[in-house]
Amino acid sequence: MIHMSETTQWENAIDYKTWLKNVRENVEIMKARFNDLHLTDDDISTIGSLQNDIKIMVIGTDRCSDTAGNLPILARIAETNPRIELRVLDSDGNATYHQQFRVNGKRKTPVVLFMSSEHEELCRWVERPNAAYKIINEGTNPSLEDRIAELKTLYSDPEIQRQSLSEFISLLLRADFILGRV
Repeated sequence: MIHMSETTQWENAIDYKTWLKNVRENVEIMKARFNDLHLTDDDISTIGSLQNDIKIMVIGTDRCSDTAGNLPILARIAETNPRIELRVLDSDGNATYHQQFRVNGKRKTPVVLFMSSEHEELCRWVERPNAAYKIINEGTNPSLEDRIAELKTLYSDPEIQRQSLSEFISLLLRADFILGRV
């Protein structure tokens, strides 16, 4: 678990709308994913039931298909409940900080940190939903370009979006319980 002081990365991170205005790649994909994501009444009720303030910081880059596929889902979740504050930290501009979140020795994006209002990390999510890992790992195409194209297609699939949404909601609830949900 990582504890950040008030003057560290959280303060350098920016809100989703500002980030979206500044990015150069995958902009239209992210806008479409944000607008197309369907939240059920149960999703909205569950997200709305949070009893504690939760900060979500996404460490990512606009070049990353996984960031483009998942950040809009987090933005929709945050838009649903004022107790959730979402910020994005550019992984390239903060590479030294991002290094502490390596998986198997590699930097992965996005890294999603669910934090208390005091910036204490409560739980974390990295790179892609479980269903996407399964599909990508079973793929036979070793080409980076082809894998990127496959990911863009994959994140257009409503079932993959639902998987991400489900994982994020589960972590939000876990964070809420850690903070003392009754």
